[in-house]
Amino acid sequence: MTRRPISFLVVLSMLIAACSGEPETAPSTTTTSTSTTTTTIPTTTTTIAQLEIKGAGAGLTRLVETFYDYASGRAKKKPKAPKPVVASIEPKTVETPIRGSATGGVFQEQRVVVVEVGKDVFLAVNGENGWRIVGGKWPSLGVKAYYGKGPRHVAVVGSDARPGEDVDGSRADSIHFVGLDGKGGGAVVGLPRDSFVPIPGFGRSKITGSLALGGPDTMMAAFDELTDLPFEGYLITGFAGFESLLSEVLGGVSLEVPFAINDRWAHASLNAGQQVLDGAQALGFARARKTVPGGDLTRSEHQGVILIAAARAVKKMGMSAIPRLMEASEPHLITDLTAEQLLTFSAMAISAKLDEVDNVVAPGSPGSAGGASVVFLHESAADLWADLADGRLED
Repeated sequence: MTRRPISFLVVLSMLIAACSGEPETAPSTTTTSTSTTTTTIPTTTTTIAQLEIKGAGAGLTRLVETFYDYASGRAKKKPKAPKPVVASIEPKTVETPIRGSATGGVFQEQRVVVVEVGKDVFLAVNGENGWRIVGGKWPSLGVKAYYGKGPRHVAVVGSDARPGEDVDGSRADSIHFVGLDGKGGGAVVGLPRDSFVPIPGFGRSKITGSLALGGPDTMMAAFDELTDLPFEGYLITGFAGFESLLSEVLGGVSLEVPFAINDRWAHASLNAGQQVLDGAQALGFARARKTVPGGDLTRSEHQGVILIAAARAVKKMGMSAIPRLMEASEPHLITDLTAEQLLTFSAMAISAKLDEVDNVVAPGSPGSAGGASVVFLHESAADLWADLADGRLED
């Protein structure tokens, strides 16, 4: 797996380059584009309809036009879109769309955009070969939503790095495997950081040390050997990045604290009940271990609660917020996911039935190895990995 560190990560780095090679003005997360591209679309009648997409340039507008032209039978040219999407289109007479809007940003030097035309949504990326559709949903055409081929699996890791320390060279403080089945189901499975497992090239040790021992590649090799899950990649952030993501990017997360927590080691002082936590409070909730029942296992469960709460916050903002959030998150993350992978995975995640997404922790028991406190995973953990292979956990 190739490590792709980025100085600005999670979510929007798209520079300019239309399909035709014409210059366009890129949508910005800090300024609102007021440009409108108007293009004439022939209809099945003698009238002329104009498609206007606010915030989009000519190349992106043409891409959307091509999609509707093909879907309506007005043209035989297939749009630049995933094969499963194109294959599911049955050309028929449809009403020509008139207006739409685009929001976008830049991620890994690629423009990523969400275009909304009525209730239809296009996820698009501008790469070396111009604009292409990478996912979306099209209820006006009777085409099912597509956010990449499921099931999908991504490792979400919180590094123990403090401000000024290398995020990808410190211990893995929190480890979660997020699975999505592509049909609205999903699961978050936590792996206790002190799990005593094989680490390729380093023998058996705590999984928390895999990141510090050999960086993301060694960490992912350990995850692969332990679970045999087909991971697409990883997302890693440190303490400072975690706080900034939740406070500055999401504006806090709403979740239920199951019991009062007062943990001076984790800097956590929280009352029980439903509440909105800012970044610092959420970090305390995620780190509390010594004063909560279940110790490390409960801590891992709480971290999963935060992940689902964050997804719920993005879902409330809507699909169009994803590019802006990607760009704003970029300084706080390290990932090997491409712009297309992160855009479509995010869309699939917030499209899931979040109230039904399981949040569990791999079963294990505390013990000792070489004088260190560790967690020995139970044999049933293997069944958990096998169950997660389809992107969800069976009831």
